[in-house]
Amino acid sequence: MENEINYHNIDHLLDQIPDNFQILEETINIEVQKQYIESSQKLELDNNIVDVEDLIAIVENPDSDDEDTKIALQKLAFTDAIEAFRAIESYTNTAPEHLKDWATLALQQSRILIHASLLDEQQFFISSGLGGKKDKLRYFFIFPFANNMIISDFQRNLFEKELNYFLEKYDSVLEDLNFDDKFATATALVPLKSPVADIVNGLIEECMNYGNYLSDNVVITNIKRFNKEEITEIIENNEQQHD
Repeated sequence: MENEINYHNIDHLLDQIPDNFQILEETINIEVQKQYIESSQKLELDNNIVDVEDLIAIVENPDSDDEDTKIALQKLAFTDAIEAFRAIESYTNTAPEHLKDWATLALQQSRILIHASLLDEQQFFISSGLGGKKDKLRYFFIFPFANNMIISDFQRNLFEKELNYFLEKYDSVLEDLNFDDKFATATALVPLKSPVADIVNGLIEECMNYGNYLSDNVVITNIKRFNKEEITEIIENNEQQHD
């Protein structure tokens, strides 16, 4: 029942998304995204007049404090001046690694604002930890094997074949698939409004016909890719919760 409620809420949320959206393709740390949004909300309440030239000077100065640079990037992203967009774009191309995600978010925000200003049409952009491509979000899947069993080559080949089938059925693209002793992981691009749960449920149901080797405790996320140690911990925690 809880899953049904969650799926219903997700479907309702997706129905509210307008057609004129863009998906941020870059992989952006989810914590940076939260910080960016919180900072933007505070800046929106600031009614001080913005001097674009002064902000560009801060961004272009390699000796500027990191926090000053971050605020300047955001303030530039709030303006519809082309020179502001170009300044953010230039900085993003050479930004130090620890500010790259922040600059990328500012660039996307600026691009959307410029687009709306030129075409008099509001746009929306959607960002996730794993990014996406065109109208598709990138998801990371963890498929635990039932009862920690070691699956056969036949079962591996069948799993890959069926996964591709159900992804293609929903206009999705498999980017990579990896097998470990006790689980498989996959990364795929799935259209924003496609039912991810249906892809997984169809795959599990089909695999049940060939040895019931796939657990139904599948993990789906668009926040980050997990390493082997993290995946093992997730699987163990899920097993304990379902005992």
